[in-house]
Amino acid sequence: MSAERSVEKKDRSLAASAPVYKSIDAYYRAEEKSLHKNEYHDGVIIHMAGAKLIHNLLAQKASTLIGIFLLEKNLDYLVSNSDTKIRIEAFNKIVYPDAVVICSAPQYFDGREDTITNPLLVVEVLSKSTQRHDRTTKFELYRSLESFKEYVLIYQDLRRVAVWSKQADGSWFPQDYVGEEAVAVLHAIENCPLDLARLYKGI
Repeated sequence: MSAERSVEKKDRSLAASAPVYKSIDAYYRAEEKSLHKNEYHDGVIIHMAGAKLIHNLLAQKASTLIGIFLLEKNLDYLVSNSDTKIRIEAFNKIVYPDAVVICSAPQYFDGREDTITNPLLVVEVLSKSTQRHDRTTKFELYRSLESFKEYVLIYQDLRRVAVWSKQADGSWFPQDYVGEEAVAVLHAIENCPLDLARLYKGI
């Protein structure tokens, strides 16, 4: 193969692997037609792999337990599932949480009722492939939002829930709850108890 052909082949390979940058409008148009969820990362649309059943069950049960508490206490919060997107302006991103709690009323991004800008509490269910990202990078993204006060990480492979709570001085305090006897406390929503025995029952 000639040197010219070798260079040309390499250029085509690099072009194929280079990210294709899209506008936010293009992202939403693609998302409306997509059979799968996609996130928007500063111009790049990233396909999200489908979650396993255990992951979905834990996210659903966490939303249900939180929702029951808020309903019984007649508290003015909203709980939504993983279909709600979160816009993170500082990093030009749009991401999906596993569950989200909003205080009082949602604030929508650009008038879109599927994307909010004011999460109070976010729940993420950890998996082997996403654990590091959720505990570090994604947490950093959420912390750029003024409304964000609590981060709840649920483990799949053991009975464990980690809760990161924002303090008055702006620092974040972590607390681990391990074992079926443990009850996690969600301070941002009136000390809502998240009973690990109920959360992991049947899982």
